[in-house]
Amino acid sequence: MDREEAKKVIAVYEMQNLSSHEKLEILEYNYWFFGDKEEIIEAIKDGSYPEISKNLIEIIDKTPDPFLNAESEVLVVNYLANGLKYVTNLYLQTKLKSINPNFKDKIVGEVEKAGLCRCCEYYSIGYGEDGFYDICPVCFWENGGNGPNHMTLEEAKLNFGKFGAINKNSLDFVDVEGRKKYAKE
Repeated sequence: MDREEAKKVIAVYEMQNLSSHEKLEILEYNYWFFGDKEEIIEAIKDGSYPEISKNLIEIIDKTPDPFLNAESEVLVVNYLANGLKYVTNLYLQTKLKSINPNFKDKIVGEVEKAGLCRCCEYYSIGYGEDGFYDICPVCFWENGGNGPNHMTLEEAKLNFGKFGAINKNSLDFVDVEGRKKYAKE
């Protein structure tokens, strides 16, 4: 199975298991700019968001709050699939097997080029400048130096070894499957 297709299958499955409230939260927090019709059209043209109908664009443009329908759920699936960026093909394969125990295919396709988190050494952030100020889902280190993290890299590495995050307070924010999802240096 193709990598992109696998991410979409997983995203659809995960979306179906979300409550309406959780879906609305995803729309509200991740598609907030969709009140601007021109930005919607540009985002679709440049491929950063999925194709949606002109009718849905008009509804979104005139509606201040997010709403759920079959088309808006496409945006939720897109968000969830984007959350699988940089994960290994083995992780996708394992996830599909947990959804369908009869799944036997291999996942094919190149993993997106990811940046290396300097703290936990997983390939889990944007590559190059794109990853600047990204927060690692594995350890919660913000890729921007000591300042935004309020500690040195050495302290964060020691804490990651002890707690599994840059500090105890960050444990609530790390992806519990992060170490399974991403390749390690």
